[in-house]
Amino acid sequence: MLKYLYFIMGFMLYTCAIAQTQSEILQQNSLASDYSIAVNNSTNFKENPFAKIHTDQKPIKIKNKPSVDDITNFSVDTETNKNRELQTADYEEKLKYLQALRYEVFSLKQQLGKDIAESIPYDDYLYKKTSAKKFNALAQSYNDASKKSGLFAGLGIGVVDIYTSGNVDNELVITRITPIIYNLNGGYQKFFNHYMGVRLYGGISTSLFSDVQRYNINNGEYQMVPNPYNAGGNLQSFYALGTISADFLFEFPLTNTFRHYIGGFAGINIGFMYYRPYATHPQKGSYYPASYIWNYNLQVDYSFNLGMNFTVFDIHRIEFHLSIPFSYLSLPGLAESANIMETVPAQFWRSAIFSLNYKMIIHFKKK
Repeated sequence: MLKYLYFIMGFMLYTCAIAQTQSEILQQNSLASDYSIAVNNSTNFKENPFAKIHTDQKPIKIKNKPSVDDITNFSVDTETNKNRELQTADYEEKLKYLQALRYEVFSLKQQLGKDIAESIPYDDYLYKKTSAKKFNALAQSYNDASKKSGLFAGLGIGVVDIYTSGNVDNELVITRITPIIYNLNGGYQKFFNHYMGVRLYGGISTSLFSDVQRYNINNGEYQMVPNPYNAGGNLQSFYALGTISADFLFEFPLTNTFRHYIGGFAGINIGFMYYRPYATHPQKGSYYPASYIWNYNLQVDYSFNLGMNFTVFDIHRIEFHLSIPFSYLSLPGLAESANIMETVPAQFWRSAIFSLNYKMIIHFKKK
């Protein structure tokens, strides 16, 4: 009885060994077949026609047909490995990396076939010709916008009318100066595409010493105000304005190269302006503080910014700027009129400032 039992057990072990050997042979043949198919498919691979920015990325060859989970894990691993580099990369590097990812997806899709097409991200995008063109146009728009974005510095020249009014020798007097003003400004601007952007900047505008003119109510003419110190010359004054501005920018390309634009801007401005009269003093010399309606004046100026501009080669901006005041705020203790006993409070206001400005975008070189 034991002899027959040993015989049966030996026959079963022999059968299992043969079956295992045949299974391994079949698996190896299957792997070789899949590898051959993948290699043959890769020879028909064509460069991604949608990739506008070329990279050194090469098509991925796969030996075994991966599952959707394998592709997802590959993407996650790739993103994890690139995470540190992308955190410090600039815009163009990120854009190239995005193009490389699209290249990989397209490569895998060609090799895998249509059996898992519905499970691959961006499947609709890869099969719609119009969406590919739209993506490239949008990517190029963002790339061009980055060239027009950054820190900027500028200078300009303009003109303004400054008015004061008050009692002088019990008579209402109105004065005007029309100085040439010079300004420096700088800030940051950001374009979101070819057409729209915003900017935040500050600046300072100053005038040279200008003769004060008094308005003659009888004939409507202006006359120079003589030196109150009787030392020759006329009464003069100085004007300065420091500003902080925020503008909305809009412009349109002049050519299909997207390097030159025409546009405009609109925004709001808050400024602090200073005014003070001066004259030659017999003992103190030239440009000595004088009293005429105001001893000095420092107040807050609120205005609208309007203008048009030309952008040349993405970074050079020529602007026609109009600053239109709409309100003023006097600062207690920071303005003093010449007549302490005045019955009519002294007034101070200005016209719109028209200026011609040049600004340049500053791009720092990469190390």
